[in-house]
Amino acid sequence: MFKSTIQKLLTISGLALFVASLSVNADEVSEVTTDSGIYQGHVSDYAAGVTVFQGLAFAAPPVRDLRWKPPAPAIPFAGVRQADRVGPACWQARNSNASLYARGNLRRSEDCLYLNVFTGAADSSDSLPVMVWFHGGGNTAGHGGPLIFDGSNLAARGAVVVTANYRLGALGFLAHPALTYESENNSSGNYGLLDQLEVLEWVQENIAGFGGDPDRVTIFGQSAGGTDVCLLMSSPMAQGLVDGVIGQSPGCIKTQNTLANGSHQRGENFVRGLGITGTGATTLEQMRAISPQQIVSAAGGGGGPVIDGWVIPDRPYDMLESGQQNRIPVMVGGLADEYFGLQHTAPEITEAELDGYLETVFGDNATRIKAAYAEQIARSPLDARKEISGDNGFILSARMWGRLVESRGDDAYVYYFSRKPPVFRLYVPEEPDLFDDGGQRHFGAYHSGELAYVFDNLDVVGLGWDEADHALSETVADYWVNFARTGNPNGPGLPEWPTYDAVTDTVQILDNEVRSAVHPKKAAIDRMEEIFLDQR
Repeated sequence: MFKSTIQKLLTISGLALFVASLSVNADEVSEVTTDSGIYQGHVSDYAAGVTVFQGLAFAAPPVRDLRWKPPAPAIPFAGVRQADRVGPACWQARNSNASLYARGNLRRSEDCLYLNVFTGAADSSDSLPVMVWFHGGGNTAGHGGPLIFDGSNLAARGAVVVTANYRLGALGFLAHPALTYESENNSSGNYGLLDQLEVLEWVQENIAGFGGDPDRVTIFGQSAGGTDVCLLMSSPMAQGLVDGVIGQSPGCIKTQNTLANGSHQRGENFVRGLGITGTGATTLEQMRAISPQQIVSAAGGGGGPVIDGWVIPDRPYDMLESGQQNRIPVMVGGLADEYFGLQHTAPEITEAELDGYLETVFGDNATRIKAAYAEQIARSPLDARKEISGDNGFILSARMWGRLVESRGDDAYVYYFSRKPPVFRLYVPEEPDLFDDGGQRHFGAYHSGELAYVFDNLDVVGLGWDEADHALSETVADYWVNFARTGNPNGPGLPEWPTYDAVTDTVQILDNEVRSAVHPKKAAIDRMEEIFLDQR
């Protein structure tokens, strides 16, 4: 554990700051100095030998003149701050409590750039691998502090885990001509990604004090977070900051939004809806004077990463294919039934409505895709649409990412998660039982259903878990930490996970039995990949 014994004296901006050493005495106060000040942590509630620091500022509050700008350095403070409460979530709309993804009445603020550290180090010289987590939520919702993301049980395996917030929705991803003209990089729209890059810079500067190794940093994320870590891997701005990437249900490979092909126009339309027009300095003043509540409530206030020529120089597919950036190992995959959770409240559709969906997505190739899902369509057009959406989005994107990494000679490990988890409110641990049925497994291997397994938090959140779930959780968490440690998920006592080979298309099946097999969705996603490549 960390205690207040002085290890060394630093002078930062003329202020004497004491850097705490590490001690295994759990009764001592836990203090660590960062480049902005000293934080006092606390013993984990969930894992022995783990110290937790919550609510650490990694950047200045992005308010007033700093709204819609790259993050500025955290503001230094005097004294010792208690690091025993997660920071507020970034501004977002409240969602329905009837949803799997209900988040309750979050404490929200523009002053939201905070992170949390869970360290299994007994001494600052332990130099443990670092795992930096970026949450999902469509880049419009979520935060780094939910109980399901408590990193204690990963840290207890010999790691330092960081979970972080980043700006969301229009406040995090608004592209607008006025913002682009103002930028010295002629860019706008990726403020949430810039926050994530600032987290990685913070890790380089500070993580050694928590017993972490800044030369072994793995970023991992799920859904939008999985997309974001893929984009960071493709960005020249992450060069030297990242040593491995884990993408859970990513969708980055097909990202094609640019400033020129609609992002600026969408931004202008959004701001016009707030009663603001123009592209000059007055426009910016008006934009920065509007309340965050108005921005979040306005129509069209979503958003997502944009190919801006700076943070994301080009299409991720092209950058990964060319091997331009960040030649590092990747572990990536998706779940068998992604959209059965995402669309669990959707009403049944007709086959004609399914045909319209297929024509919109696949154009002249709609009949080819329909033929591959004939059995599913016969049972339920809605369920067929859910399966096709998940396969074409997350499952295909994950495998394509693995293939691109493998094709340039780097190691990729591809998985397919097919275990059916209990259904529960993922982010409201005090009200887990969504249907008052004890957590029946209605939705198959649904989107986000792997999260509690990855963090080995089955004893922390959810309900209805059984012995097979716990066994799988132990294996999955071991794989994830091993990958962070060595770039290879394999380890003693674990089922062998081969590196991905596009010829054999062998992936790791994560289910009651963990095994290697040809990708279960091979035929369908082969067809989808052909269509995507033909249309590039």
